[in-house]
Amino acid sequence: MDLEILSVGPEHAGAVHAVTRVIWTGRVGKTSTVFRETPKTVAAQIRSGGAVLVLDEEDVVGSGRFVMVPGPEGDDGKWMEVKRIGLLPDYTGNDIGAEILHVLEKLGRYRGAGGAQLAVRKDQPRLVEVYLDCGYTLADDVQLTTHNPLAPSPIGMRKWFTEED
Repeated sequence: MDLEILSVGPEHAGAVHAVTRVIWTGRVGKTSTVFRETPKTVAAQIRSGGAVLVLDEEDVVGSGRFVMVPGPEGDDGKWMEVKRIGLLPDYTGNDIGAEILHVLEKLGRYRGAGGAQLAVRKDQPRLVEVYLDCGYTLADDVQLTTHNPLAPSPIGMRKWFTEED
């Protein structure tokens, strides 16, 4: 599969929003925070951090984004929170999600992030192993920017960036 992962700015928020909605529809409950997002709120997130689109030729088949957040030791705006990595069903299972994560981490490091945090929904336990393989550890103190009080608390994970990353 020959896909391209492109870093995009807030001017692409409509495309990021649209593909995210398609990816999450039918995979998560209707009360998910993803369904309260708009192109305007997605643009604000991209301005706060960054985003990528995954292209198969000219077709958008996935995306991911992050926002800058305080670190676990109170480092104001010095960490990144990874959000909404996803691919259309025909593109899953090929480690593309890990590639999206790697690109997002590079962008976050460029913005000065000392590490990354993320959350895995309780109904997606297989993703915990994926993130463990990518260098993340379990962290029960992760504070999310868009926690859904109507859903079970997610599984927090964290990764400290090192010189080798």
